[in-house]
Amino acid sequence: MLMPQTALGVNRELVPHMWVLAAMAVATVVLAAGPQWVVQAGYRCGLQALTGLRCPFCGMTRDFAAMLHGGRPALNPCSWVAAIMVYGLYPAAVLVGWRRGRLNYFHGAAVKYGVMAALAAMLVLNNLR
Repeated sequence: MLMPQTALGVNRELVPHMWVLAAMAVATVVLAAGPQWVVQAGYRCGLQALTGLRCPFCGMTRDFAAMLHGGRPALNPCSWVAAIMVYGLYPAAVLVGWRRGRLNYFHGAAVKYGVMAALAAMLVLNNLR
């Protein structure tokens, strides 16, 4: 099956994934070089402010900064799993999908419902304490 190409000859389905991977790389460099820039910015989770519940990602910024500096994540019990998914599984899935010419599997029902189930589990686990 022929994939639609951009003017530069790049697979159109690959472009959004390349943007996501580039954003992940920039965020990692910022957290590694100067975590205080992000951690001390004073951002507040909207879900926590409105409901008192910690969202699935509450604490992950500080946990990722700690992991990048050799520390252990302590604020979110799902930080290790998220790190494996973000830095391992997602790039590998993009690479395999690109090599096989099947990047459209990211749009399938299994991925959609899998992500929804994972977020629900993360929400519950992050609020158990």
